[in-house]
Amino acid sequence: MSTRHVGQRTSNVIGVASVFLDNSFDAMALAGMHRAARERGYQLLLSQGSPRSIVERGVGLRQIAGWITMYTIDGLEELLAGGAPAVIFCAPALDARCPVVRAENHASIHGMIEHLVGLGHRRIAYIGKSSSGDFIERGAAFDEALRARGLDAGLNLLSSFDDCTNRYTERRLGAFLERDGRFCDAIVAGNDEMAIGAVKAIRARGYRVPEDIAVVGFDDICAAQYCDPPLTTMRQSPELLGRTAVERLADVIAGRAPEQLVTRVPAELVRRRSCGSPAWEPRPSSPELGGERGDWQRDLARRMSRLVEGPSHSPPGEAPLVWPGAEVIARHLGAVLAGAELPEVGALERAFGVAVAHSDSRIEVLLDVVEQIHLTAAQQLASATGPDAARRTEAFLDRVRLAQQRALAAWERRGVRSLERLVRANMDMGGLLASRQSWSDERLGWLRHTSVRFGCVAVWASEPGPGGPELVIDSVHTADPDVAALVGRRCPSDAFPPLDLFEAALPDEPSGYLVMVPIVSAQRDWGMLVLGGLHTESFADNLRPLTMWVSLLVAAFERHDMEAALQAERDMLAAAYERERALASTVRELGCPVIPLLPGVLLISLIGAIDGARAQQILEAVLSGVAREGARWVLLDVTGVPLVDEATAAALVQTAQATRLLGARVSLVGVGPTMAQRMVSLGIELHGIAIFQSLAAAIHRLTRT
Repeated sequence: MSTRHVGQRTSNVIGVASVFLDNSFDAMALAGMHRAARERGYQLLLSQGSPRSIVERGVGLRQIAGWITMYTIDGLEELLAGGAPAVIFCAPALDARCPVVRAENHASIHGMIEHLVGLGHRRIAYIGKSSSGDFIERGAAFDEALRARGLDAGLNLLSSFDDCTNRYTERRLGAFLERDGRFCDAIVAGNDEMAIGAVKAIRARGYRVPEDIAVVGFDDICAAQYCDPPLTTMRQSPELLGRTAVERLADVIAGRAPEQLVTRVPAELVRRRSCGSPAWEPRPSSPELGGERGDWQRDLARRMSRLVEGPSHSPPGEAPLVWPGAEVIARHLGAVLAGAELPEVGALERAFGVAVAHSDSRIEVLLDVVEQIHLTAAQQLASATGPDAARRTEAFLDRVRLAQQRALAAWERRGVRSLERLVRANMDMGGLLASRQSWSDERLGWLRHTSVRFGCVAVWASEPGPGGPELVIDSVHTADPDVAALVGRRCPSDAFPPLDLFEAALPDEPSGYLVMVPIVSAQRDWGMLVLGGLHTESFADNLRPLTMWVSLLVAAFERHDMEAALQAERDMLAAAYERERALASTVRELGCPVIPLLPGVLLISLIGAIDGARAQQILEAVLSGVAREGARWVLLDVTGVPLVDEATAAALVQTAQATRLLGARVSLVGVGPTMAQRMVSLGIELHGIAIFQSLAAAIHRLTRT
């Protein structure tokens, strides 16, 4: 594999290798990566799999200027051998070549333990996935934090948990509770999925959260605020993690050495009722800025944007606004205080819509934003110059609260519509599994019910091309005729996907990156599914359905592949049946040849199975031959008869009896050991029929008579 020097940019594509796709944390991290990549002139290609699996399949390797590998470094050495640099996302360091971007696990866990101890908890347990670097770091920080406070760290259960999903944690922790009862008064979970599973396990065993056992998590995924009770958690900014990873990679590609090997992204504690904290406490207001008129509006906009952004590397006041709508709201407040007309609720709702999407509809964040507007309005009201300023300001605040609620409701409606589309897509997927016609007509038709802009299935070519393995674009779902025309195009695997698909993803859109997922099972690798334009602004529109879609697509490939194999087998059996039938017809046409062997002796060779029609044919041939030749002995050669059963024996006995009436005798020739054993096992008795093992034996007997 060829190599190139760092700093020699040969592509504008950043490759992301991730073993996980189906959670909202990844969706937000990818959104941050995409925005940062777009700002720097790069596009994003997400490939599902570890670095090792990507190298082994060899798809897209020529396209990539640099890699971000998420959650694992398995095979990273091999990936680096291609010459493209890499940044490690939330996984252990490899060496100085690869900067690492991770959460601030140490300080975050210490802060979480401090909060729990302050609420009176002393017997605190920790659960996390035993094979994950982040969970291991958090477990080590947990031990350190407890010992620093003179508490027992013996309830670190990290080694007992092999997965970090909701269902697994519910089952595994439930086993601990059934065995040991209420063995702790608080649980620190390595992520929110595990924390939500822990809450379910605790309540299913008759305990209360937080009264009997408090539970805290890590990440602050969207579902954390809807848990019962709402989940206290350490809020990370997955978007900031993604953005930081792209920034570090862009520096390495440009030849700039990273200032530090590991960059830690800060987190902040979100207090909710699962640990005994109040449901919500407003954040303290920043002190009012002095200075020229209008500074307070800028300050308010930055405070609101910072709340929506969450944890950040940038000092306050220096980072660009992630929520431009904050400036719109601040200007409207300033205008109202100066006596201008009240803004339309729709304008405020549109501004809040961006905040809802960016904060993943976190209610506490939106409440903090409204609280900041309220506090700033109260501070500025004393110097307001407009008439009836107090009444007008209160009316403005009412509209702000209404706009915020409408924006949140609109977000929830979009989520419901997304779920409805998902159900319809799954129903269409069922058609692929059940109907051969659906499979041959439009394999990606189910995508019309999703928010995906376009989709493409590429299958491995049966024969490699001049440069090695190639992929053939098998089917495309798109409204763009130029992209639809790609069907049938062959592409070298290391140069896939083609540039046309990158352009179709519309990289200037917030969701304009490509996602590439292997269509592979334990038995076979069919090819790739490529999707472009996935929306990430709601739970149902993120990457969570993708794993299910690919599983169903694999099942459809397997079903129709199996159907093709079965059809080929049916065709083969039908051909064999036709050959057998033709042979049987030939045998019937040949009939039963009557051969005068010796004076008064006839030989009749029998070939093939003897059914009712053949038995009648044999009887007629024997009687006709005896009468015509005046024979006194008939030899029936059964060497070519594959099976002698009761029906065959009955036919032979009937022939012998009829022949005796004409004054001739019947003998069987060619009865071997297998046929003899078969006749004995069936109890077949051939009364009055002489039997010879071979034709020579029969002739020898007849010539002596």
